[in-house]
Amino acid sequence: MRDLARHPVLVPRRDEALAFIIERIGRTGTSPTFDEIGIKLGVSDTRARQLVAQLVQRGSLEKVPGSVRGLRVRDMGGSRNALEQVLRHLGWHIAAPMGELETPFPHQKLPMLPPFEHLPDID
Repeated sequence: MRDLARHPVLVPRRDEALAFIIERIGRTGTSPTFDEIGIKLGVSDTRARQLVAQLVQRGSLEKVPGSVRGLRVRDMGGSRNALEQVLRHLGWHIAAPMGELETPFPHQKLPMLPPFEHLPDID
């Protein structure tokens, strides 16, 4: 794992905001408010609005007019890249997609385990 104290990776705040918004929508089914975004990122409500505006301008999000929790993710591919960057910054390791998985033992049955004849005493 990378030592973040000696080699920090700078992640744009807007990407941190996007990661939080996606996580929140995935967990609760609703987007966070500007106040919740600000609290999570440690920024003001005004700065949270600016970050969301940047994401809307970039095409990652869209706002539903008149809704307090009306943020929708538009660019899932770009959002995935932003999420991976944020997770790497936090010290996570991102696994490559596994692709097609093969069926184990495709031409034979799974091996049988012998039954236990004797279980040792726990005492």
